Amino acid sequence: MSFVREVATFELRGPFGRRVVGVAGGRGMVVNTDEFLRALAAVDKVKGTTSQVFDALQVAGVEHLVHAARSALIARATKNNFASSLGIELVCWVAAERQIERAFKKVGVREGKKELAFVVFGTSRTQVKATMAKIFSELVIERDDAVLGLRRDKFSTIQQTFSISSEELGVAPLRKLILERVALLALAK
Repeated sequence: MSFVREVATFELRGPFGRRVVGVAGGRGMVVNTDEFLRALAAVDKVKGTTSQVFDALQVAGVEHLVHAARSALIARATKNNFASSLGIELVCWVAAERQIERAFKKVGVREGKKELAFVVFGTSRTQVKATMAKIFSELVIERDDAVLGLRRDKFSTIQQTFSISSEELGVAPLRKLILERVALLALAK
């Protein structure tokens, strides 16, 4: 049960009311992307949550995921959403991309052994932690939150994915530029 206590959870408030978001990283094999996503959805159906998974190589840290999660909740609450489901809306915000297909290409999971980032929306910390534990167990994911961090080996990939120029990096750190990209998506409507 130590896994359940270790999941980073955040209580978010806004025009959407109150929601709890959990974030965790891990390593696993994605044999078939569609089946993997169906298994994730099956856990959500049982637990009453909404979950999404990302290629952790495209994630600039926990703050990136939480900022995108809050933005997705606000967009849905204010009817400024890009997608009909919260999970897909979250993909758009993590990718800082209003086009759903392009968002999935930027940050979505693909087949093969992957570093994965998971986000779970729920109504309580207990619910979110239990969902995360079930996801890791049923999808056979080895827990490793280190995959979420902005490591040196991810830097150029993220810079390219989010089209961040060298000039921009001369003004602000990459992590802050990613958060800015996510925030600016609100103006894309």
